[in-house]
Parts: sequence; C-alpha cells; structure tokens
Amino acid sequence: MDAYIDSRFERLEKALASLIDSVTKYHPSTPQAKELGTADNELSKGLEQVQTHQGNYLRIQQLRESSAALDTQIRETLSSLATTRKDIVTTHTTTALAGPNYPIAYEELLNYARRISKTTMPPAGTIKAVSPTPDAQTPAPDSQAASVMTPSAPPSSQVQSPAVMNGTPQVSQEPATQQTATSTNTNLPEGWSQYLNPLSGQLFFPWPQEDKIRAGSLASNQVLMEQGIDPKGYDPAEEEERKRLEEEERKQKEEEERLAQEERDRKMREERERIRVERERQREKEQEAWRRASLVGGSSGESKPAAGPPQQKAQFQFTDLDDLDDDDDED
Repeated sequence: MDAYIDSRFERLEKALASLIDSVTKYHPSTPQAKELGTADNELSKGLEQVQTHQGNYLRIQQLRESSAALDTQIRETLSSLATTRKDIVTTHTTTALAGPNYPIAYEELLNYARRISKTTMPPAGTIKAVSPTPDAQTPAPDSQAASVMTPSAPPSSQVQSPAVMNGTPQVSQEPATQQTATSTNTNLPEGWSQYLNPLSGQLFFPWPQEDKIRAGSLASNQVLMEQGIDPKGYDPAEEEERKRLEEEERKQKEEEERLAQEERDRKMREERERIRVERERQREKEQEAWRRASLVGGSSGESKPAAGPPQQKAQFQFTDLDDLDDDDDED
C-alpha cells in the first residue's frame, strides 16, 4: 500500500509542478490542469482504499484476538472436562443404610433440653417484682391436682358430724386471714423496690441481647477475622506483650534520637562558643596591635622637629571672570 499511495502522490506532485511551470511562463496549459484534477481524484481514491485497507487490517487483528481467546477457552473447557471426568471416576460411591441414621439420638436431645430449661425462665428477682395479675391469681396446676386428689379419700371420712365440719373450716380460715394480712403488710413500697431489687420492671428475653453478644467472644473473633487475624491460636496476652515491647522499643528509639539531638545541639553550641571566643581574641589582638602602633607612631612624631601647621585643603571657589565680562559689556 505504501508504493500504491506513493505513486499517486508523485503523479499529483508532477502534475502540480508542470501546471506551476506553465503558469510562471505565462502559458497555462489546459491538459496539465486536467491532469492535476485527474491525479487529485486518483489520490482521493487511493486514500479511501488505504482507509479501507486499514479498517480491514484492524478487523483482522480483532478476529485474531477473538480466535486466540476462543482457543484458550476451548482448551480450558477441555481441561476442566477431563479433570471433572477424572474426579467422577475416582470418587467412591457410598452405600445408604436401610434404617434412619442420625448423629444425635433423640434421648440425648431431650436430656439437653431438660438441662437448659432453667435458662428459658426469667430470674427469681424479676418474677417477684412482677405484680400479680388476674391470670396469676388463678389456681396453679399443682393446686388443681391436689384438689382433684383430695376426694380420693375413703367415703367414710366425708361422712362426719356437722359440728366437726363446721369447726374445721373455722380453724383453717383464721391462719389464712393472718397470712394474707402478713403478706400485705410485708410488701415494699413502689419506690423502694427499684433500689432494693435492680431487676424489677425489666423485660426478660430467653436469648442474649445484642450488646451482650457484641461484648462476647464471638464478637471478638469476628473483629479479629475482619482485621485479617486467624482467631485459632491467637493469644491476647502474647499480643499485649508484643504491643508492649513495640511501645518500649519505640520509646527507647525516641529517647535515643532525643539524646542524639541534644548531643548535636550541645556540640553546635560549643562550636559556636569556640568561634565566638576566637573572634573575641582576634579582635583583642587587633586592638592591641593598633594601640601599640599608635603609641609607636606618636613617640616617633615627638622626636622629629616640629613641622609647620598642617595645610588645609583648598576649597573650590568661583572666580570673578563673569564680573570682568560684565565690565567689558558696559564699555
């Protein structure tokens, strides 16, 4: 395609050059202009063909990539099929038992339920704090059973004199009345029960609350798993010891860095003090040398003959030439 498109560019360039030469010579040629138009059309067709060629090339590349991906998928599928077939062939079959087979016997399950039944009832303090309701005042099943079992006595005991029967209820009613009065007198006021019995007025649930679950070991294991730590073999004491050692090592390193920084600061201060002392000594030496030089110069001046007074520098003064010029003008 490069040679194909280059030939059309060369034809267009030659036609354009010929037309430009004819125009510069003031003899434009119509065939050369037509040749330029034909070359331009051929170049446009060639560019369209190049575009088509590039599109086909990209399409071929995409098809090759798709073919390679499909080949890879086919190979993986065949490998998976072969592995699956091998697993199926090597898998041993199990023989189902004729009767039911459960890992836990129902007797054991019932015994377990009987042992945990105490956890399905509210605490004793909560039961005592609840005010009696009409349903609670109904006779219990035990009392009903006792009343049912009472008539099972021999009939001879029921046939008694009216005096004895009348006397017996009278004796039994007095203790009941006394017990009722005693029970009503021993009830605590409503405001005291919440202080003496913290469980009063609380709702009972036969399962642990969410806050207790979050504060338990299951929540701790969940937190460890979220942090990427395997709860199996995890020892909180060792972890605390490791953190403590790391903290001590960090503090020791910080202390060493602080001491090193203080040592560097001390050396820097000593170096500055030494430089300052050297400068002071150098300044004192220079002042002493200057003082000696001034003393030596003063003594040598006194030994020489007295010279004239020091000449003062002549100060610049304007001359009176302008005044002379004015006199000439007046003459």
